[in-house]
Amino acid sequence: MSKIAVVGMGQGGMVAAIKLAEAGYDVTVYEKSARGEVSYEWKDDIRSDVFEICSLPLPPQSVYCQKCKWVFVSPNLKHRLPVPPCPPLVEISVDRRGLSEYFVSLAEGAGCKLVFDTAIDSLAIKDSRVVGVAVGGDVKEYDLVIDASGMRSKLRAHLPKQFGVQAQPKNDGVMYGYRAFFKKVEGAQTVEKGIDATVVLKHLGSAGVSWCNLNEDGNVDVLIGRVGALKREDVEAAIKSLKQYNAILSDELISEKYVEICVRAAISSCVADGYVAIGDSAYMTMPLMGSGIESSMKAGKMFADLVLKNNLQDFSAKNMWAFFVRYMRELGADFALMDTLKRWALALPAKRIDWLFGSGVISKDDLSVLVTTESEGGKLKIRAKTVFLILAHPLFLLSALRCLLRGYRAMKCAEKIPENYDVKRVAKWRKKYAKLIRE
Repeated sequence: MSKIAVVGMGQGGMVAAIKLAEAGYDVTVYEKSARGEVSYEWKDDIRSDVFEICSLPLPPQSVYCQKCKWVFVSPNLKHRLPVPPCPPLVEISVDRRGLSEYFVSLAEGAGCKLVFDTAIDSLAIKDSRVVGVAVGGDVKEYDLVIDASGMRSKLRAHLPKQFGVQAQPKNDGVMYGYRAFFKKVEGAQTVEKGIDATVVLKHLGSAGVSWCNLNEDGNVDVLIGRVGALKREDVEAAIKSLKQYNAILSDELISEKYVEICVRAAISSCVADGYVAIGDSAYMTMPLMGSGIESSMKAGKMFADLVLKNNLQDFSAKNMWAFFVRYMRELGADFALMDTLKRWALALPAKRIDWLFGSGVISKDDLSVLVTTESEGGKLKIRAKTVFLILAHPLFLLSALRCLLRGYRAMKCAEKIPENYDVKRVAKWRKKYAKLIRE
């Protein structure tokens, strides 16, 4: 069977590695971190059914807990809108490092070879085809390299230009974040009674968000996220403001870390001869949330499905293109729309967000679109009051309509990705898609 290298232990790459190894492929996974130190030591929210979708058992209960309740706060801190809760364990909060360890155990059980503490130097390329990886001065030959090394993967830049794989994302597709954990002020209460997670939109007028969440362990999780850039003085000002608003947030810092989070639609091409990018390496994240765990896992399963269905041994861009087509039509098209909405919302003046919250244009009932249950969420309710208020602000209405039109065009373009890998047709489509999502 073919030899496959997976670079990085991103969730999508690990799902693909597990499925391919189970089917008999010779899979080796390279990870630059030491065993037990892969990923971050914090939690992110996902739907629990993603494991069933990927034909994987739920992780041990030590890896996840019930997703906490959230409340959104306007930039001026005067208006709050709680998100309606979903049924227990429909959405869960997973420990990223614990999830990585879970995937490691599954990969070992499937027969993958795992190589820790090893950074890949570069791709090995011969006659415009990826033929392996260079590591420690040696070339290891593989029939396929799966890039799961993250948004800042250096491997994309090594690919021949003819495949049109973007080397690095632009700044407006990256959220620069400060993530820290503080001790809780004893006896203090959260901003909204019974709700542990508070997120301020366009905090201090910024292009981003700040949150202050009470964890189940009693510590306070703080994120300061800004699209485009984040300075230390921005972090200090945001923390000062959060402490004034959140009584639970103390001065006692436990740990802190600066991170980069992908918040843009999928890359315009993720395949080359002998190479495929999956997950954050292909920007397969939720543009409004920045979490790519779910979409990456689904993408990994989609890729494995294609390989196993067709018994692929020749991993050319042409033969793997159908994977990207499926991803774009099932997930990427919606994310292209969300990317447009994200850019529009970040460009709105903070006072406009304040008005949306305070006027009643957006109510807590409208936030049911954020609830994942099909029976209770997913439908935005249009009220007569909402229509009247929006019509009374024609400039805002015009801006919103332009955003929706651009988003619709981006979504339809993603859906119309060429069915087959014809170089000229793909290049033409990529150019149009990249322009719409501002790649």
